[in-house]
Amino acid sequence: MNAMKGIVGKLIGFVLLAGIVFGLFVVVVAPIEMYKKAQAESWPSRKAMVTKSYASHRRGGGSLRHGSSMYWAVEVCGAYKDNGEKFCVARIRYGGFRWGEGKSAAFEEVAKYPVGREVDVYFSPEDPKETVLEAVSPWTEMLALFGLGMVFLLLPVFLWVFRKKLEPQRYGSA
Repeated sequence: MNAMKGIVGKLIGFVLLAGIVFGLFVVVVAPIEMYKKAQAESWPSRKAMVTKSYASHRRGGGSLRHGSSMYWAVEVCGAYKDNGEKFCVARIRYGGFRWGEGKSAAFEEVAKYPVGREVDVYFSPEDPKETVLEAVSPWTEMLALFGLGMVFLLLPVFLWVFRKKLEPQRYGSA
């Protein structure tokens, strides 16, 4: 029985540690993404024609044998209508994470931007090569992710504060 409690305790500790790491990552990365998203909402745009739109299977950092991740990426390329200059957009919008998005989500994005479609390409005034196709997108995903990160970060604190209510016999109070 004590061995089982020890295993369960270690498992809970590992899950809490993983939650803290996830929470820290989200609390650091989400505000950066939110800042870029807020900036992009005021970017100017140029009309362009899509000449290439595809999804490809890519590998994250490292080698496949050593834990790199595979994911689907979308790339939309074309030419600006005013001067014929070429562009490629590897990021459709800020405020969306690719975690959990697989092949079907990538092909849904590609279907929204077929070859021959006229699009608005939003660009950063400071760096015109930094572009997106959707400058304005819902904030719900970012706010929900940030909230989830905060929950994972603060859960161990709440468990520690309320530990006497969780195990009253261990701490000698009823």
